[in-house]
Amino acid sequence: MRAFKIFLWVIICTALASGFVLANGEHPKTLKQETDPKAFKILKEKSIDPKTGLPHTLDPHHFKGKAKRAYQIAREIPQVLAQMPCFCDCEAFGHENLLDCFIDEHAAG
Repeated sequence: MRAFKIFLWVIICTALASGFVLANGEHPKTLKQETDPKAFKILKEKSIDPKTGLPHTLDPHHFKGKAKRAYQIAREIPQVLAQMPCFCDCEAFGHENLLDCFIDEHAAG
């Protein structure tokens, strides 16, 4: 049952990161989506957690509604998201997996 819940949340996170669920501005204006691949790489390297070797996601409290929940889930299961591809063409920004969408505000829509 736990595996099924994780699977469902991964699907929801994928939809959010792909921009299908949220496009109504439920994210703050002060955060930034990094679109320059070189700058994103620097951002990602600076956010690596030495314990896990994975980048930290943004704080869910910067968001509202479904975006907030998606960032909470991303924070809970980074190992899963790091193994999943993202299908929103964000490779152009330097993203390598779905977890990368949650390092900046990309996943918020």
